Amino acid sequence: MLAPVILSDVLSNSIQLSNLVVWVNVSPSLKSLDSPLLKLLSEALPVVRWEYFQTWDEGSSLESAVELLASFLQQQSKPVHLGGHGISGVVAMMTANRYPHLVKTLILLGTSPQPGMTWHAYYYHQRAIFPLAQSRILTQLAQSLFGPSVGCSVKTCVHLLGQDLTASPSPHSIFHLAKIDPVEITVPLLVCGGGRDVIMTPPDQEKWKKKLKSSDRLCIVPNGYHFFHAAYPDRIASEILDFLSVLAMSRLT
Repeated sequence: MLAPVILSDVLSNSIQLSNLVVWVNVSPSLKSLDSPLLKLLSEALPVVRWEYFQTWDEGSSLESAVELLASFLQQQSKPVHLGGHGISGVVAMMTANRYPHLVKTLILLGTSPQPGMTWHAYYYHQRAIFPLAQSRILTQLAQSLFGPSVGCSVKTCVHLLGQDLTASPSPHSIFHLAKIDPVEITVPLLVCGGGRDVIMTPPDQEKWKKKLKSSDRLCIVPNGYHFFHAAYPDRIASEILDFLSVLAMSRLT
């Protein structure tokens, strides 16, 4: 088995600065959707994109991603602001649960409080219900996940999703939907979601509300789909920066 490859791409400034944002990406084909948001954040904060690449002959493993991410965080001089979208948010969430001393705040976009509920699980559930080809299911999903505002064609979206099915460390398959228990988050938490998201649904948003601590925040973009951060990067960047700023001010008082 080949070892996974990790890339830490410094988007701005030095990673030794305080208030470092480490953005997790375990879906190589979808990382371009994060770029507009990270570019905006990098204008105010040092941002590092941490990427996990899974080789073709390697079994899917969230655990490997979590432990490799923790190893990277241990090399930093201070706890970091850790964030991610979807299954990348799941990896960030599991890492923050297991290594809270390495994480200053946690930022989750489109991530269900039920960690196993990713778009991959939704896809395989649809395949089990409807006797349709992969391309048909992905075409339907592309419209439900991206919506009209992301700016890519359905064909392109289908291609990206198809690549993510094979490249991400999702524990799900057409034969088995894995169960992942919810985890407790003790660090300050920002959760953002889309009002039209079929993955982090309104019932999931209600579950998040019940979990929030006094330091936490839930932000919902009413017209956002699952990849809402690609359609509304300015809105999400402002929400993240305001959340971090309020926390910083509260620590000074």
